[in-house]
This record gives sequence, C-alpha cells and structure tokens, in this order.
Amino acid sequence: MKLHFSHPYKDNLDINFGQFTQIVGQNQQIKYYLWQLLMWYFDGKKYTEEDLSLFNQAEPQIESDGAPLKRNSYKIISISTVQDIIEQMTYKKGTISFDFMKQRLNTVDVMFDIDEINDQLMNIANKINRTLNLSIDEVTYQTENIDFNAEQLLLKSFKPYFQFKNQNISFEFVENESKLLFFLEMLEEKLKSNSEKYLLVLKNLDDFLNYSSFVTVCQKLEQLCLSYPSFYVIIFPSSEGYLYARRENIEFINIVSDYINHYYDFDFLFGRFVEQYPTNQIPSEDDFILSIQKISGYLFSKEIEYMSLSTKDLVTIKILNNLYQYDKKLNYPLSQPNPLEIKFLQEKS
Repeated sequence: MKLHFSHPYKDNLDINFGQFTQIVGQNQQIKYYLWQLLMWYFDGKKYTEEDLSLFNQAEPQIESDGAPLKRNSYKIISISTVQDIIEQMTYKKGTISFDFMKQRLNTVDVMFDIDEINDQLMNIANKINRTLNLSIDEVTYQTENIDFNAEQLLLKSFKPYFQFKNQNISFEFVENESKLLFFLEMLEEKLKSNSEKYLLVLKNLDDFLNYSSFVTVCQKLEQLCLSYPSFYVIIFPSSEGYLYARRENIEFINIVSDYINHYYDFDFLFGRFVEQYPTNQIPSEDDFILSIQKISGYLFSKEIEYMSLSTKDLVTIKILNNLYQYDKKLNYPLSQPNPLEIKFLQEKS
C-alpha cells in the first residue's frame, strides 16, 4: 500500500509500504523527515507550537488510501544506534527485554518465593521498628515494608548479563550482530502472543554492522515478516550497497532523490532492463540484483558524478533513469582500465 506523508511544500511524498520496506537515495533531508515523522506520528508525540510552525500550524499526517492512519495503528520501535539496542535490553517498562522477561516470569511458579521474600521484609521492618523508639505525644513513628510482586521484582532486583566462554560480560562487549539478534529473538516471543501491529524502524545499521552482519539481520527480519503478518519493518540504509534487494521485496525499495519513486515488479523491471541493454552480453538476474544493491542510492540524482562505479553499474543507472523518465543530463564518470593496474591486482601478494 502507499503511505502519504504530509509536508509543508511537497505534495507527492509517497512511499510504497509493505512488511519489508527500504528507503534509499540522496535526498538526506527528506529521508530524515520521513524517519522523524514516523517517530512522532506513531509514538504519540504531542506537538508544540514550534513543531506546528513547521507545518503551517496543521498537524502532520500519514495517510493511506486517502484517509489518515490512526496514530495507534502501529506500536513503533526505533533502532538507530547501538545505544538504542542497549536500552531495549534493560528491564524497564516498555522495553522488549522487560516484556520478554515478564512473559517468562508468568510461566514460572514464583509466587511462593515472592511470598517468602515479603515475609522476610516484614520481619526486617519489625526489627527496625523495635529499635526506633520515636514518639511525640501519642504518635509513634514506625516503618513498614512494601510487598514485591513479580513485576516489581523484575524492575528493581534483576538485571541482564551475558555469558561468553564461562565468563560474564557486559552487553557492550557482545558483537553488534548478536546484540540485534538477541533483540529480535525477544521481539519474536512478543509477536507470538500478540496480534498488535508492530513497526520496527531501523536507521544507520551500516554505522555498526558490517555487510555480512547486515545481511544476516535482514534474513532474520524477512523470516519474521513471513511468519507474523502483524510485523512490519522499515530500513533507512545510509551507505551504498547496504541494501537487501531480493526479487520478492524489490517493489518496496523506495528511492528518495530528485524524484521519489519505487521499483516496479521484478519481472517487468528486468524485462525492460534487458530490452534496453546496449550489448548482447546481458547480465543475469542475479547480476542485475547485485547492481541494484549498489546503485539504488544514486538513481534520480547527479551525485553519481562524484562516485566510482563500474561501467555495468553506470549502464544500469542510465537504463533505470530512462525507464522512470528522469531526464536530467548526467556526466557519467567513465575511466579506462589501465593494464598495469589490472595486472597488479591479479598478482599474488
């Protein structure tokens, strides 16, 4: 479905939204705006006068099929830094880790143990009261215990730790890929028992994941999307190449540059690519997808003039720019390979 984002001066700010959505492109300002509005809108932000002044005093909206989405349509979770993951792993109300542990506590018979703790607290309070000896007229000062329940016990008396090679380590020292996978495993437990729609927004993953880790995390996200119809994810990659392009999800890759658009169905897109390819040595479907991963962030933009891309990738850009009728004249940065450089790269170190 299409999501329309209200904007002070852009009318066609639409993205193609599915369970696994990605937003790339060179218009950093609009991409940040989309991310910020998602946070504000579904997190229930109360707009200040200063906020509304940015929108001509009208509350910003996200619409689908011409009607505003309810602000509680999705329970939103945002991860844009390692610190956001660390925060989600603490036992605080509202975090995925807290909900996961609370769910686990409910499956364990701990009420007898909690009653024993409360009895001990009451005994301690009585011992303290016998030593206070503080009275004014007929009023006596004393103390009493506050009984624990399972939730209070989790909030006040427990904290997570991680074991590696028989040693307890801080979460900060867990590999970033593992951090995210721990988080996603806990989120999956939440999804199993909850029909509420969840929207996970991931930004700047390439700041703390290498590419292979990025692919591993995307594969887990893809599996969650297939298993749970109530789970949605939007990824805002910030580097070229950090794109998880597959035949099945290509329609939900949105390019935000001079133009804002999304890819067509894969069969149609590849068919048009083949028709316009300038030689008989046409790349395979897999090669085309690899090129899509590298060049999507530079479509509908003159920024390619400052990038080093292969000739095949530049051809892909030109074909796709033509397909979407992006008619600005571009200077494609071509370079002739130097035989000595090629020989140097082929030599063993």
